[in-house]
Amino acid sequence: MIKHLLAVLFCLSCSLAFSADVLEPMKAIEQFGAITIGDGSSFFTFSKDGSFNSGPLGMSGRTMKGYWFKDEDGRFVVTAKFGWINGLSLDEQYRRIVFRISHVSRHVKEGKTPHMAEPDFDSYFLINEMITIPKPEKPIPLR
Repeated sequence: MIKHLLAVLFCLSCSLAFSADVLEPMKAIEQFGAITIGDGSSFFTFSKDGSFNSGPLGMSGRTMKGYWFKDEDGRFVVTAKFGWINGLSLDEQYRRIVFRISHVSRHVKEGKTPHMAEPDFDSYFLINEMITIPKPEKPIPLR
């Protein structure tokens, strides 16, 4: 009986500890003001004010600045302008990017990359769609 009680208490404590670290993406954005996730080469920041920012984790690569919303299917839909760090950029390139983001868990940053943000949340995510679009009517944020 004691063994069963200890096993139940251990499982309960583990599940409580795990659930405190894992959040729905929208709850994390509300609580922390933004989430930054990454795929090993790029970061993606979804801010509470609806702005979106992405860039390379290294010295050069693609940048995207724009805005996002969460659609009725739970997808994060981004409208962004493309750019490039330490390379040639073509003007006026815009994309619609659709993310599926699972639960996120916050982790301690080991240090910042030289030029850009570093992911502060772990998450499994999928870029469902990335298509070229015309210049949007809504202005793209400058930050």
